[in-house]
Amino acid sequence: MKNVFFGLGLKYADGSAPSIATSRDGRIMEVHQSARDGDLAYRLGVRRKMGLLWAKQDVVYGRGLTPSIAFNGSLLMEVHKEIPDSDDLAWRTARWSDSGAGPAEFEFSAPLKYASGKMPRIAMNDRIAFAVHESPTGPAVWYNVCDIGDDASVLWRGNMALCPGIQPNIAVNDDNLAVIVYRSYSDANLYYRVGRVGLAEVAWGQAILFGSGGEPAVALTHDGEVIVVFQSSRSKTLLQRFGKIRDNAIAWAEDAVYFDDGQFPCVACAGHMAIQAHKSEHAKTLWASSSRITNRARWMQHNMNVLEDKTLPQLTTGASHDAGMYLHGPLATFGKTQNLNLYQQLRNGIRYFDLRPKWSGSTLYVHHGGVSGPPVSEIINDVERFMLEGHRELVVLKFSHYEKFTAEAYEALVVTLQEKLRDWLYRGPLQDRRLSDITMREFLAESGVVLAVCDDDYPIRFPAAGIWVYRDYNAERPQLGDLRVYDKYSNTLSYETMKTGQLEQFENYKGFCAAPNEEVPCDQFLLSWTLTPPTGVWLVSQEANRNLGEVMATQGVPNPQDLVINYLYVDYEEYSRATDVAMFMNGIE
Repeated sequence: MKNVFFGLGLKYADGSAPSIATSRDGRIMEVHQSARDGDLAYRLGVRRKMGLLWAKQDVVYGRGLTPSIAFNGSLLMEVHKEIPDSDDLAWRTARWSDSGAGPAEFEFSAPLKYASGKMPRIAMNDRIAFAVHESPTGPAVWYNVCDIGDDASVLWRGNMALCPGIQPNIAVNDDNLAVIVYRSYSDANLYYRVGRVGLAEVAWGQAILFGSGGEPAVALTHDGEVIVVFQSSRSKTLLQRFGKIRDNAIAWAEDAVYFDDGQFPCVACAGHMAIQAHKSEHAKTLWASSSRITNRARWMQHNMNVLEDKTLPQLTTGASHDAGMYLHGPLATFGKTQNLNLYQQLRNGIRYFDLRPKWSGSTLYVHHGGVSGPPVSEIINDVERFMLEGHRELVVLKFSHYEKFTAEAYEALVVTLQEKLRDWLYRGPLQDRRLSDITMREFLAESGVVLAVCDDDYPIRFPAAGIWVYRDYNAERPQLGDLRVYDKYSNTLSYETMKTGQLEQFENYKGFCAAPNEEVPCDQFLLSWTLTPPTGVWLVSQEANRNLGEVMATQGVPNPQDLVINYLYVDYEEYSRATDVAMFMNGIE
């Protein structure tokens, strides 16, 4: 099933109470309360791949509180609460039909009153706009629909009471299907209702509980897919949920999940992309991020028209650093680098897994920094579970950094792989070619495939069907490797140092191994987008993960040797949105 994951946002402005709108061609309009009390400001932006590129400064366009913006690709419509000491809610419009760079500033129409209340929110399509607000006299939700003429004229139908509640938000799609979300006035319960906008009235479904928290916001796709973001009821953390409307109810893909810290979230979508913005949990600063609306579990399978002729040196995927170190607990936390188990990472689209086996004398575990993780059997079971679901995907399992290893341990690893993954292990034939020469069409001709590669001399001394030899670019005798990868981490706690170092390495990468083996081709480049603390990886991973999408949007292109980044290698992979970034880097729009 499709889903979204916004991950960690980047700061774009100062202010509070944000609202955001976007178009299919990537234009973004965001409005908020300025850092100066009473001023309303907007900021223009454009989405480039997974990066959000913003104008350098805000433009103040009026006075008021709690602004909300909607955009149908040509007309902008804004609503807000007037000040001072007023219950008036006002609307205004502006034209934005340019799909290019667009204007630096807009000329909004003069604000006109349409209702009384507070917390106004608005959504629109080409024919109607749909506004909701809290009553000025009590905890009740009201709504008002207006018809939009061909000349952009606006005709309000009149305010209607809907139900008790507070903090309402609204979305409407091109089929005049609407979803309203709101909070109970007596507790933290969150509800939604699905409505169909007719010529004279709105036919509403029943109120259905969907979560607990506050400040809910909602977006709705043309296909009836629903994205909800809201603030947790226990802390200043933000949660998201995704589902699809079926028979006046939403079939949710999963429970609400955390994606960032903050307050007062908003969300918008257009086409296959969604954007969220929110206020910081600590200060009057605004943060935003984007997400693809896609089925990450089958991203290769669903895009074979783009990927089928690519070989491994031409393919980009998300990669999980110390992929098996996901366990929770007092001791496990010291070696923790991921939040999701292997099955969940696979469902999230990650296709390269760094696994470091440790032998206890009877059992194989993974390890990192002296801390043991789960048994290797648990990890392989997760891979088997994913492959049994019929996903036609290419999965790379890379084993290295062995600890307390023996021939017996290696044999146990091979037996586990061959027994559990025998139906998917890639065995060739290569026919005088290397793994790097095989196209995605060939790899995935009949089913999903697991490419198991092992470092060191074990796979050479004990060859086994479906187990291939891995070599780093600077290893001794790299010519023995069936798969050779440039992998050089930055060994720093500084994000800027890591970024500069990794991008310079890629700029200078020529597709060959290191001296004295510079004549040996190197198959792939791994961008090690990781920092190196002794422990506490989550804290230092955040800055790197927040920035990956924006950096790759502007710099993730072929280098002077026309080579591409093959692996986006990250900690806490979901917060980096590495799969979404990789899809764009592969040319999947």
